[in-house]
Amino acid sequence: MSATHQSNAVLATADLSSERLDHQEASASSPWLAKKVGELVAEDFRRAHVFSQFGIDFCCGGGKSLAVACERANVEPAKVVAALNAATLTGCKEDQLNQLPLDQLIEYIESTHHQYVREKAPLLIEYSEKMVRAHGEHYAEIIPFAGWVRALIEDLMPHLMKEEKILFPAIRALSQGEHVEGCFGHIGNPINAMQHEHEEAGAILQKLHELTNDFTPPEHACTTWRVCYATLAEFEADLHQHIHLENNILFPKSLDLAQ
Repeated sequence: MSATHQSNAVLATADLSSERLDHQEASASSPWLAKKVGELVAEDFRRAHVFSQFGIDFCCGGGKSLAVACERANVEPAKVVAALNAATLTGCKEDQLNQLPLDQLIEYIESTHHQYVREKAPLLIEYSEKMVRAHGEHYAEIIPFAGWVRALIEDLMPHLMKEEKILFPAIRALSQGEHVEGCFGHIGNPINAMQHEHEEAGAILQKLHELTNDFTPPEHACTTWRVCYATLAEFEADLHQHIHLENNILFPKSLDLAQ
């Protein structure tokens, strides 16, 4: 065989191998893309960090397939799948939350995420209103920002109480094998109400993103301004995890018990 023919044969083999590899990668990624984002995070909580990096909503938007979520976030699915495969975070306490009995999961949500909201909510209101007092006259855009921060907190505080006083006790009773049908009827009714309120909180956060250029302080921002945006970004990250645990783990398992 001539050198030219040998070279062509090598190139053809390489092309074929490349095509096979591309096909294998596509086949491997398709199960990921067809799955719901919330399910992927429920299987492995570390995936939440990947989705956050790409701006993919895994809590309120957890019911969408990964393919749809990538399209909504305007990111390449292949990059997201690669990041999910490469995720190597270890020791994350939440990895095991999907395996907890429901009463223990509720205890975790209350002691971790509900407590976090109660601790940070007053600070966010304080920081945002201080910004308005100090800079609102010259930077009018922060006036509606403070109003939306207060709206978020005023939505969340009674939401926590409704979960703790009505829904969570009912789920605890279900997990103990008791029949539950209070003033709310089937437990699916308060669950639907809580999910709707989660969506409302998500909509307010989206508005806050728009007002703050994704929580990016301007160059002239004072320390309070910068701390407020940083605290709000942290608050959102915790709220995403909080809502994910309820929407994608606690609530579906509770509905299964009620059947």
